[in-house]
Formats: sequence, structure tokens, C-alpha cells
Amino acid sequence: MNFTEKVKNFILKHKLISPKDTILIGVSGGSDSMALLFALSSLREELAFSMFVCYVDHKLRPESKDEAVFVSQTSKKLGLPFILKELDMEKMKKQGSLEEIARIARYRALEEARIESNSNKIAVAHHLDDQIETVIMRIIRGTSIKGLRGIPIKNKNIIRPLMCVWREEILDFCRENNISYVIDSSNLSTTFTRNRIRLELLPKLAEYNPRIKEAILKIAVQAEELDEFLSYLENSFLEKYRGSEREFYVPIEDIKPLPNLLKRRIFMKILIDISPKPNEVREKSYEMIEYLLESSTGKELNLPGGAIAYRDHSGIRILREELESLPIYELNVPGVTIIDRLNKKVCIEIIDNDRYLREKLSNNLYTFYLDFDKIKLPIYLRSPKEGERFSPLGLEGKSKKLQDIMVDRKIPREYRGLYPVIVDSNGEIICIPEYTISEKVKVTDNTREILLVRIESYE
Repeated sequence: MNFTEKVKNFILKHKLISPKDTILIGVSGGSDSMALLFALSSLREELAFSMFVCYVDHKLRPESKDEAVFVSQTSKKLGLPFILKELDMEKMKKQGSLEEIARIARYRALEEARIESNSNKIAVAHHLDDQIETVIMRIIRGTSIKGLRGIPIKNKNIIRPLMCVWREEILDFCRENNISYVIDSSNLSTTFTRNRIRLELLPKLAEYNPRIKEAILKIAVQAEELDEFLSYLENSFLEKYRGSEREFYVPIEDIKPLPNLLKRRIFMKILIDISPKPNEVREKSYEMIEYLLESSTGKELNLPGGAIAYRDHSGIRILREELESLPIYELNVPGVTIIDRLNKKVCIEIIDNDRYLREKLSNNLYTFYLDFDKIKLPIYLRSPKEGERFSPLGLEGKSKKLQDIMVDRKIPREYRGLYPVIVDSNGEIICIPEYTISEKVKVTDNTREILLVRIESYE
């Protein structure tokens, strides 16, 4: 099978290009991108797509202007429209690693060119040797299973049609088809980590295993398969724990038995999903969550990235800053009401004294007994209102500001808008779930019917 057929089969297998696609190809003028340019150009009619060519000039080397002209002239010979994007890397040099800054700037420029050309995909020329170098570089720096996958074949609108061929195959293709290309002098400099890996480390590793590249590629493929499997699992848990776009609730008894690897991935995925600044989520974020898992009720943490985690009796609530209040839920009496925002359900029964005396030990955090005759229906579950007061059981009718109760109970300020109260038809608080009932509706010797309220997790 020749080079172009191999690339075509790879494109079809992974559905990288569809009929009527418009592909913007990033071409630097080197052997890799020139091979990609000619291979895709020869497949245009067969696969029914159109193409644009883009050269990104970082202006870091004096020869880059000549390279831009070379790519432009080649594009013209192939009948392809050409776009030049010029960058001022001198202004960016102080922002961090030049290698990384240049990479980010290049992709940003390619995305601008994609929009300008009305293209729907960007093709770049990474190949299997690039994959090997990337995996090694990540191992050296420290990586996860996801990092061991290396460079993805496709990522959003970026496709990599040469991820089925080695560098030697690319050079052979250029030689056999008289494809001219330029040699980037920076590729020979050992200043850059990737170049040192290619020029120094890989030849040394080959002394221990002549097939070292194939061995590393096997690791990358297996890491990709494992990561896809774990992603499938974690996504199912995310949907289970999601309360809304701005909050998750993770029950302790549900998450604790899971393997540590899956547990970590679930929490990290939640934090990246919900944080206002997901790029700031770090491994330290999970370590803070681990602390919460072992903490007592009422602990609150502000996590890197802007999320807030709060430990209640049965789980961890992870919130985005500036949460919206709960909607008002009318509770079914008797019956079950789903409180979707909290992943809870409120189960209400009307029972007689005999059953009450048989079952009742004391009010607890999740089960409450109220004098039904003292309650004005309908009753509702909602967020607290500013300035509200409550008469907790045991204070003999004296009231306290709800704000003070929440401070005493160490309820985080950010969570208070989501902390539920149950009120009667007059708007008076008769019960605070996970706390207590109002003194005004307590069961006495004169009580005839009792409202049994149970708060349970809902899945």
C-alpha cells in the first residue's frame, strides 16, 4: 500500500474528513507538512472536500519570510488558496516557555485563518514519531493516563491525517514524488526539549530496545483505550451527581467504595466542568476534596479554579460561585416530591399516634414529626429569605435569625441560598431539613394526627 492510500484509509477509518468539508492545512514548508499538503491535494476529488493553505510566520528566524513565499508558490501551483498569518513573538517571549508559547500562538492563528476561510476543520502534520516524542516528554515531566495517550488523532475541529505514518515514510514519499521542502534550522537545536528527545534520548533508548518506538506507541494506544473506558464510567457518574449547571452533589456512601483512580477522575471532571476558571484546577484540588471526604459536617473549602465544596451529613456539594436560589417546590401531602436541584426527595405521610409511638424515637436529621393540625397547607420547600426568623425546637417559642442559625451551624455563605427550608402557606418556617422543626409545630399529648416528613437521596 502506497503512502497516499495509507493516509486515505486512515482518514476514512477515523472519519477525519467528510464530503463537502473545507479543510485549512497548516503548512510550515517542512517535509511533514509538505507531505500532508500533497497527499490531501491528491485526495481532494476522491473524498470530495476543498482546501485552504495557511503558513504561520512566528518571525523568530530570518528565513521564515522565504519559507512563507515557498509555501505560497507551492499552493499556487496546486491551485489552492493561501493565507499568511504573521505573529509578533518578541512580545510573547516573556510569557513563559518559548516552545509552548509558540505552539499556542500557532494554533490561535490557525483558528483565525479557519474562520476567515470558512473552513470547518484544521489539518496539521503530526505523525507517529511526534507521538512517541510527546509521550516521552510527558513521562519525563510527569503525566496521567490521559497524558500517556499522547497527541489525539482528532480534537474538536483539528485533525491529524498523518498519525498513521512514521517520519521515514514521509521522507520516502517526498523523495519518490520529488516534493521539495525546507529544513527548519530550529529543529536541529538542542535548546528545545522535544529536539533533545529526538536527537539524543531516543537513539540512546534504542540501544536497549531497537523497537523502542513501537513499544512506546503500544503504551499510548493502550492508554487511549483505558482512558476512553474510564471516561465512559466517569461521565455516567457525572450525570448522576449533577444537580444543575452550577452544582454537583456527591453522596459519601456512593463515592467512597470506588477505586481511587476512578474517584479522582470523577472529582477532577466535576471541578473542571463547574469551575469558573477550569485551567486553574490542579491535582491539589483533588487532595482538598479527599480531606473533605474524611471531614465532619460543616467543613467548607474554596478550591482552585473558583469552585466551592461543602461537606454535609451525607455528601459533598460542589458549587460554582454566585449560585442561584432554589426554585419553590410545593410539597405533596401526602406523597413524594422530587427536589431535583438537591438530588433529594421529600416523602410525607399522615400517621396516627399509635404508629408514632411504635416508631418514633426522636427527631433526627432526616426524619421529622410535626403536629398536622398546627400546619396550614399547602407547604413548600424553598430557599431562605433575607431577615427570616425561626423558632427551633427546644427554645420554648423564642425565635432566632436564620442568618445566625446558619453561622452557628457553619453553613458557608455561598451555600445559604441553596440551604432549604420548609414553610407553611403563610410563609412561616416549620422545618429546616438536616436541622430541626419549629417549636410551634411540635408533637404534644394533644396531637391527633402527625405529619411524618422524611428527606431521602434521589437518583
